[in-house]
Amino acid sequence: MRIGMMQPYFFPYLGYFGLIHATDRWVVFDTPQYIRRGWVNRNRVLSDAVTGWKYARVPIANCASATSIRHVRIAAQTTWQQELFNSLDTYRLRNAPYYQQTLSFLQATLEFQTHNLTELLVHCLEACCKRLELPFINESFSKMNLQLQGSIGPGEWALETGRCIGATQYVNPPGGRELFSPDRFKAANIDLQFLHPRLAAYDQGGSEFIPGLSIIDAFMWNRPATVRDMVGDYELKAA
Repeated sequence: MRIGMMQPYFFPYLGYFGLIHATDRWVVFDTPQYIRRGWVNRNRVLSDAVTGWKYARVPIANCASATSIRHVRIAAQTTWQQELFNSLDTYRLRNAPYYQQTLSFLQATLEFQTHNLTELLVHCLEACCKRLELPFINESFSKMNLQLQGSIGPGEWALETGRCIGATQYVNPPGGRELFSPDRFKAANIDLQFLHPRLAAYDQGGSEFIPGLSIIDAFMWNRPATVRDMVGDYELKAA
């Protein structure tokens, strides 16, 4: 069984879905501390501003700096979804061929009723995977009741989780490679691999291509089947 394990992000970039594509089981790592101005509740979409991009985000309620992701609440606003939809008007103005389909998809997805950020993020990931016809067997780390032993370092959460659930392979993004000990994974009979997405450029309405944007951007310019092909275009490398 090949597993992946990451914090939940808001409509993440294609490489995140590449990890889901490469795994049999996904662990939503919802217990780390929420990092402000990270990717958990925001991602980048096209803009006509000087930078070429801007953030689309979910507003969150005030919380202590040590709050874990699973305890973060969505701000008590009634208009943030519409503000997000309005922020995507750049795509309409640029005549993105799948603007209306993508907007309808987002509107339906964000009708989901919850005040818990993690619940919303997982729902959005599930909706994207369904649109891509991509299997997504997931569970939240906080609900797995794993019997982990002792103090666990930053690169050991995946190792110990994999050991507890009988994983034979673990796939990680290429970043953070230095945190992992291949020897410890080998000793646990878990094959440690790193996924390198190719992330080919695609037409963004005639402007210079901006890589690494939210999957929302890919959906605006491409058919879901094409996006799925992009997601599956990667190389797995041994540690």
